[in-house]
Amino acid sequence: MPRTRALALSCLALLAAPALAEVRYVPVPMYGAGTIKILVEYARTSTTPKRVDVTRIPEGVSGLGIVATRQQVEIGPSTSTKFPLLNITPGAPGLVVVNAEPGLTANEVSMEAGKAPTNSAWELPLLSPETAFHADAFAFVQNLTKTADGGSNLSLFNLSGIAATCRYQILRPNNTVLAERTDIAVPAIGAVRFDNVLATAPVGVGYVGAVTCDQTFYAIGAFPSTDRTRVRTYYPVTAFPTVGIATTLIDRRGLFLNVFPGNSFLRLPVPLQTAASGPGPRYKSLTIDFDARTADPQGFTVIRNLVGFLRNGGRRFKKTLFFGNFDRLDAIGGPKMILDVGTPYIETTIKRLLNLSGTPKNLHFHIELNADQKLMVYQIFNSNNAALFNISSSLFNDDLNAVGADLPTLEFGLPGVADDAYFPPYGWRFSNLKVIGRK
Repeated sequence: MPRTRALALSCLALLAAPALAEVRYVPVPMYGAGTIKILVEYARTSTTPKRVDVTRIPEGVSGLGIVATRQQVEIGPSTSTKFPLLNITPGAPGLVVVNAEPGLTANEVSMEAGKAPTNSAWELPLLSPETAFHADAFAFVQNLTKTADGGSNLSLFNLSGIAATCRYQILRPNNTVLAERTDIAVPAIGAVRFDNVLATAPVGVGYVGAVTCDQTFYAIGAFPSTDRTRVRTYYPVTAFPTVGIATTLIDRRGLFLNVFPGNSFLRLPVPLQTAASGPGPRYKSLTIDFDARTADPQGFTVIRNLVGFLRNGGRRFKKTLFFGNFDRLDAIGGPKMILDVGTPYIETTIKRLLNLSGTPKNLHFHIELNADQKLMVYQIFNSNNAALFNISSSLFNDDLNAVGADLPTLEFGLPGVADDAYFPPYGWRFSNLKVIGRK
């Protein structure tokens, strides 16, 4: 019997919850004091399967003796019965084990810290022994950060049914060792955390935590903050990260869309490299820059559709949405800028108060999509280069590639009014588009 299969079966036998069908492990790092909400999206072929046994394991203890709580999936905001949601929010950081009955398949996990308009959104891994790091492999947790008032933590998770011994090194951006810790005991089906692992580092970004264990494991970092807009999650890769080689994919100088009735929409495929069949090469990152001049709505308007980035194929109306950006001037609590991060049925969005009404404003949009770091940075600057909108969140859909002939596509505006709620941004002018890819 392969080692990974034997490990999975041994964990099932040791866990206190009765075995159902699909077991997944969700690592939950420490984000600091404040609210979080963690939802799992499931898929099912009928409405019959509903039950999931959820074991919430605090840091520092083994999950083998913890009794699971049986929960039921619920219909989410999309009202789709085929893609129900499950709230697995624990009372403390650690490891959450979800054990679903036959007919339920977990798709993704979204963690929202805080509440709009002061929230952030991050994807958490759905792990099995096959998708975690095998014993003696290395996980390189990327982009750990030191600020003047805080620093990243590092959490280690043991997915094995026996205790693990782990070690980690903190590496500078130039891949030299800053700090090291060895002989770390991690309980069976458990987690341990190390706070402010950059205590001796100068202020900066790009530090890396290199972790290895003698059992199947996972590692993840976080930047904790009571200001939930500053919360960050840092993900692992299998090798020391590199930025890749840059290629200019689009460079359209000057005006490329003046939005008015009959001319309110522009679709621009981003020419990523394709393959003869199936997915093309994966890009490490894309950066998207463009300028916009605002205008007030012409008559009744609810939500203005500004720009989106998507590709054919996926769970969201048969598409994969990398991001969608809207604004709503009549929102409760004041005008808001809205960023849809692409979760099809959890419908995770990030909102900030931002009023673009009145005198036309000259804006610059800067968007970074980093597949390796699973990171999206979305910024809007005014003509004085002051940030009006500054979001960092997970890049939930991190497959930055073409699939067959289907290219990821930028869409500006909207062909017309949709669902009596979504309107083109009439009067807006878009110019100076540049897209750079790295692979």
